Amino acid sequence: MRDGAPLFLGLDLGTTNIKAIVVEEDGTIVSSGSAAVGIDYGGDGAAEQDIEDIWRGTREALSQAVAGTDGSRVRAIGVSSQGGAIQILDRAGRPAGRVIGWLDSRGGPWNSALTARLGAPWFGEHTGYPHSGSAIGQILRLREEGSLPEGFLLGFVGDVVVGRLCGRRAHDATSLSEAGLLNPSLGTEDPESLAQIGVDRACLPALLGVGEPAGGLLPQVALQLGLPPDIPVGPAVHDQYAAATGCGAVRAGDTMFGAGTAWVLVAVTDTITPPIAGVALVGRHPVAGLFGQMLSMVNGGACVSWVVRTLNLGSPGVAELDRLMAGVPAGSEGLRFRPLLSLIGGGGLLPEAAGQLDGLRLGHTPAHIVRSLVEGLACELGRYLQLMADGGVRVERLVMCGKAASSAVTPQIIADTTGLPVDCASLAETGSLGAAVFARGMVSPGVPLAVLADSMKPDMRRVAPGPGRADAEQRRRQYIQSLAPLRRTVR
Repeated sequence: MRDGAPLFLGLDLGTTNIKAIVVEEDGTIVSSGSAAVGIDYGGDGAAEQDIEDIWRGTREALSQAVAGTDGSRVRAIGVSSQGGAIQILDRAGRPAGRVIGWLDSRGGPWNSALTARLGAPWFGEHTGYPHSGSAIGQILRLREEGSLPEGFLLGFVGDVVVGRLCGRRAHDATSLSEAGLLNPSLGTEDPESLAQIGVDRACLPALLGVGEPAGGLLPQVALQLGLPPDIPVGPAVHDQYAAATGCGAVRAGDTMFGAGTAWVLVAVTDTITPPIAGVALVGRHPVAGLFGQMLSMVNGGACVSWVVRTLNLGSPGVAELDRLMAGVPAGSEGLRFRPLLSLIGGGGLLPEAAGQLDGLRLGHTPAHIVRSLVEGLACELGRYLQLMADGGVRVERLVMCGKAASSAVTPQIIADTTGLPVDCASLAETGSLGAAVFARGMVSPGVPLAVLADSMKPDMRRVAPGPGRADAEQRRRQYIQSLAPLRRTVR
């Protein structure tokens, strides 16, 4: 660490874990911190959190990160946040009830009814997503239940935390898009969507660009954290777009592939295109002039965890999972795993689409099952990429982030199955790094965000399709063909 060199702080408000990193101008991590936060699930589909617990975790993660370096050299704070987690506030800005998490399904009936009334094309045009979703259904539910206070304000986790850091609630277009309230063509709140739920624009947090500070760090907060007062704090940015920025997916043709609990794709485009296959969320990329098609595969790391738990494999890390898969030939000796283990199934498929294990024989072992699952996930990824191609979205390379990016086996399976080179980020938590890029951008006027992202991105390891490409492609085709009876008709 160079003496006196400026430092930048990236804060990532995850759903169950809050992370903070301090980096140098080239993205080198100097120190880090983290804190777990709780989430409570109810039998009625509730998924709630406590904003005070999130604020506690925020202070704890920031304090840990700052304690590992010279806090007086930090020049700015960037913020990445889980998207769509709602915090209703009273007219004075105080929390009125608990956080309604993005996993909360109680607004579903209201979303379905509004989609049926207005139609998917209406939502595709007004919000970039062909269904009512996220904040819209929840606000309609709360209003019908009589749970909204008079003169309420509509907040989200990210902007509420930003407000506590600098005194002004603010987020960017990616956060508003995840809430289902951004008109991607306009780049602002969609007035007709707001009218549907009876919310005035003034009730929402300030909508800013990622390079525009929400405000300066409040003196009392700065004193608690050991940071200089008044350093700029950025608006909250949706974590998937922060991760895309952190791993360098900042040009048209790039597709960020986040290998987390749910595998997520963010395809970067230079034009607004209709939502792919009726399942993508179209939004604005933090880099000016770019847009994104975001698709959640729903299934992903959660499926691997389920297999590990079900087979009683203990707590294997990436290296141990690699050892298991490397001991099995490509193709898992005829074992095929359809990885649709979530109740939601997969995008573009009927609700009855479910997981399936086919071709099981006495000679198959737990290692075969693990490898066949990952091969199945790669085929499902290939199906999503085919949806993109059919929708006219160009995918030239995959930029992979998450713990699985460090695997010696999984990226090769993906490259062989998709036929695309896979650039694997050496840093798992690219959301925090993306937030740090935003922090540097606020104090680097005139420097394009894409240039900053390139200069700060982690080391990349490229994995190209190998000799197993032809066989993997055949498996992908057979997999997609097997799902033909389960395809949902998009109107």
